Amino acid sequence: MTNSSDRVSIPDGGSLRRRDDPNEGDNGFDLDVELPEDSLFDLDDYLKMYEVASKPKQYLILEALAENNQLSTSELSMVLGEEDNALHYPLRTLKDVALIKNRRDPNTGTEETYSYYELTELGRIVLTEGIREGVQILARQEASLEDKYSK
Repeated sequence: MTNSSDRVSIPDGGSLRRRDDPNEGDNGFDLDVELPEDSLFDLDDYLKMYEVASKPKQYLILEALAENNQLSTSELSMVLGEEDNALHYPLRTLKDVALIKNRRDPNTGTEETYSYYELTELGRIVLTEGIREGVQILARQEASLEDKYSK
């Protein structure tokens, strides 16, 4: 990535225009997004949610939770065909950006507390209206995009 005073070049040849006022927003780029004044999250928070959700393992976890409502780490491991320890980091990153929540259930019939993961409402929205819908729109538009950008 190449930087200049007013533009940031990205590897595919594109660039993003920097804002004139560096104090306007945290991300430093001119994105036309208006958030409510009382929003719990800022634009960087929302961008981070999509960044995390778009990673393959995290995306598969979101899909599994959407289909099953709640799953333990062991159940996720079985559903995804992954080792339990391979899921700790992806689960933590999803939880850190409020896409999933962790609920501990002491009523398991054993002495151990059982831990379940569930999608938050934000997680459901990011998955269904963000990623799935975005991919479907892009897939429908693929032919026209290919014509436009292959010239």
